Amino acid sequence: MGLFRRRRETYNEQLLRDAGLDQIQFEKPTVLEELGIPIGRTRDGSPEWDFAVTVTAPGLGGDRIEFTTLPAGDVIISEEQGDADVSPLADAVESELRPPYKAFAARQEGDVWAVAAKRIEVERIPFADGDSLELSRRDSWHELRVDGEPSNAKIPELEPLGERAGSDYFVKAERIDGDLWEVRVTAL
Repeated sequence: MGLFRRRRETYNEQLLRDAGLDQIQFEKPTVLEELGIPIGRTRDGSPEWDFAVTVTAPGLGGDRIEFTTLPAGDVIISEEQGDADVSPLADAVESELRPPYKAFAARQEGDVWAVAAKRIEVERIPFADGDSLELSRRDSWHELRVDGEPSNAKIPELEPLGERAGSDYFVKAERIDGDLWEVRVTAL
């Protein structure tokens, strides 16, 4: 007769069983989530993405593509392997969203891609230095940061953007290309 040893239940497994949660099957992460692209909800409960779709797009290289479509329809690719035409991905997004938007695509299998897109605000800011701008204003205090570092630079285009949200605000701008920036404004 062989030796039989019963597998001991871990404390976490015991807690799950006691709570009746041991039989729940958690969803596998999506292809986008596996590539570090969150597709859930933000802290305030709003959707992370405005639109998500699967698309058949032959000829695209790699497993991940990031691109931004500007108000006039131009596509700026920030991450891609190769130089294939991403029009099938952009066309699928534009069946629901008008530019400008930022999109992330991940290969699911073969020529099938998952694409998630969110609307963005694009502004022209003629500032040659840095790729990230942050302007904070509260009461009489204000601070500008360029690439995370405090700066005394003058960027007059940022203040009117912030003032649309009120007298106290936070403006974050990230360079898309040249003097085109993705801008997010939050009231404080």
